[in-house]
Amino acid sequence: MKLRKSYKYLSRFVRRQPSMVICSIKLTSNCTQNCLQCSIPSHADGQFLKLHDFETIIRKLKEYGTNKITLTGGEPAIHPQLEEIYRLLDQYGFHGSNLLTNLYYPPVLQDKVIDLSFEHNVQINTSYDAVDETADLIRGAKDVAPTVERGMHRITAIKRRIGRMWKPTATVVISELNIRQIPLIIQRIQELGWWMNIDVYRWTSEFHQEDERLKIRDLELLDSMLHKVRKAPNLLTPVWIYDGVIDYLKGKRVKICPYLQSPTFGSKFFISDKGDLQVCMGGSVGNLLHQTPAEIFASVAWKEKRGEFRACQGCWNTCYTLDSSVFQYLHIPTLKQLIRHI
Repeated sequence: MKLRKSYKYLSRFVRRQPSMVICSIKLTSNCTQNCLQCSIPSHADGQFLKLHDFETIIRKLKEYGTNKITLTGGEPAIHPQLEEIYRLLDQYGFHGSNLLTNLYYPPVLQDKVIDLSFEHNVQINTSYDAVDETADLIRGAKDVAPTVERGMHRITAIKRRIGRMWKPTATVVISELNIRQIPLIIQRIQELGWWMNIDVYRWTSEFHQEDERLKIRDLELLDSMLHKVRKAPNLLTPVWIYDGVIDYLKGKRVKICPYLQSPTFGSKFFISDKGDLQVCMGGSVGNLLHQTPAEIFASVAWKEKRGEFRACQGCWNTCYTLDSSVFQYLHIPTLKQLIRHI
């Protein structure tokens, strides 16, 4: 089986086709927060990805060669059949998949989601952007920091008790509102023993929305803060991405597009709760409920999307430009970190 999968990857590498090693599936647009930078809740329709549709999608992904699934939203943890979804991931061999959750929901549900994630070996990635009322402003909800911290501490306690190998991950987006809190945020995440991804606010796709309150005004302060970020011992974000952030914010774009430069292992895909296959620019290139991945990548829609990639001026964003790219793993600072990350 591994030999067959390796042959598929090699064949797609030669033909410069996506391999979809890691794929994100949006379980719902519904969310428990209304973040300043996120446009997804504005499209919420109260619907959730149907369980049989989820199974159809992961079956096709498995046949194509996908190795891991990331469950996203909105807030995927509020899906009423999350336990059944986890069981399907186990059934189809998607071990070590990820839940991208904000951990912002009532304690009873929070405990249930955490326990299920440990039981089914689903790794947790949450957002931890600020403390006190700043977190409430950024996330559009009440008592965000203490609610999220409760969940983070519980995850850490269980992990230490059972000796689970994987580390949970906290994602931080530096903005004008939280930039002076970054040292404290890093300290708190480090004390918990979590990995951290640290990005800088930029409006770069239809999934994000522009908000003047988040735009960083003092680039010298940002540069100084990024020097501190680079030294964070549990940092997953490749440090070389920070080299270009200031220039990018000044309008000096450097185009790095894995969809073009590393299409087999760098192309990142998002599957909507309607089955649409989307990329960084949004818009559907096909639908996995009605097509196979191979059919989509042989389609006119995919050819046209590649034309859009070539015409794009480029972004400088860890989520879309680099997150699933081989570039990330080539630039993790030490071999020790790479081994621990795997």
